[in-house]
Amino acid sequence: MNDLLFATVLALAWFATVNATASVAAAALGWGLDRSLARARPASAARVFFVVRLLPGVVSLFFIGALFLPAHWRLEPTNAEESAGYSLVLLAVIGAAILVATAWRAWVAARATGWIGRVWARRSQPRAIDAGGVPVYGLPDSSPVVSLVGVFRPRLFVATQVLDALTPDELDVSVAHELAHLRSRDNLKRVLAACSPDLLSMVGLSRRVEDRWRRSLEFAADATAVGDDEARALSLVSALVKVAKLAPAPRHTHVSLLAGSHFYEGALLAARIDRLLKVETWRRQSFAMVPVWPVSLAGLTLLAALLPSQTVWLTVHVVTEGLIRVLP
Repeated sequence: MNDLLFATVLALAWFATVNATASVAAAALGWGLDRSLARARPASAARVFFVVRLLPGVVSLFFIGALFLPAHWRLEPTNAEESAGYSLVLLAVIGAAILVATAWRAWVAARATGWIGRVWARRSQPRAIDAGGVPVYGLPDSSPVVSLVGVFRPRLFVATQVLDALTPDELDVSVAHELAHLRSRDNLKRVLAACSPDLLSMVGLSRRVEDRWRRSLEFAADATAVGDDEARALSLVSALVKVAKLAPAPRHTHVSLLAGSHFYEGALLAARIDRLLKVETWRRQSFAMVPVWPVSLAGLTLLAALLPSQTVWLTVHVVTEGLIRVLP
């Protein structure tokens, strides 16, 4: 077998194996964290679930790029007479399928986001609404759109019927909710999540982590928009109810935005309202910050410290050679 083709098959086989293992671990971790983070700050919970969501992709790509490929290039003899068995080829096909499915999902979402952004921009008119420097456009849309679209040059689109229905206080807190997404760079995080390969996402088994993360994003944006002000919490509840009444039924009209957020998500409406109305509950919530990023950076630093280790590369190479000989 050609050396380059053989290396590609091995890399994809390792990718599938590591990604599958990390995907199962992430799904189990997400399930275990679901209840334990119920009383954590929404922003902290969102950070934790975001890291868990990216775990399979980061770990598997890191393993291939930083461990397997350097070990193979350094230790594999030139023109070695080796060939991949059926098992390795099957694993390589699975690995390629994961990457292709991820690329397809990201491309479809990016295309939809670009399309809807262009359509909305053509149909909308600028509105003189203070949104922290973010341009606001009124959209003559039949759906109650309140969406922040874009990563580097975000724009806020608000349906004219929503502008007409909301009071100034309701509109202010609704805009504050979308600006909270902007300050947390949630649109960028959505892009990274869509581009992160995850075997279980292909069959829907990791959807719990994805759903819990997106749920935490909305809770966190609500909490930021409301602060400790009970009046703002009631205004946000009122805005959600009004927008929900304007929404057609069944509620499946929103395009999934790769780099965009929707103020109104029908599936989360009841949970968000319930949370906002229980003022004493969310005021008493644990405000201890979960040190997600320091822990994650420490883990990556530890892994990076292993890169120059000849022992690690040799171990990876020996395991690879053993699998080539053992697997059919």
